[in-house]
Amino acid sequence: MLIFEQEHGRHVWRLEATVWNGEARLQVWPWYRPKDGGDLRPCAARYGGGFAIPLERLGELMAGLQAIERDGAAC
Repeated sequence: MLIFEQEHGRHVWRLEATVWNGEARLQVWPWYRPKDGGDLRPCAARYGGGFAIPLERLGELMAGLQAIERDGAAC
């Protein structure tokens, strides 16, 4: 299930809730637009693919994102 998309240059980063090998996870993956047009395609891992977070860790991720929203980004 697609949750969120953010365009960046030729890429569109997607957050999706997926199941892979029986494990529910949040997948963060870049997709690209082919030069000849057509539908978005996922970037291959060897070309800078994304990552996945097990859903049981989603609470930790949400707490971190809420801290950023509340306190502002600290660089």
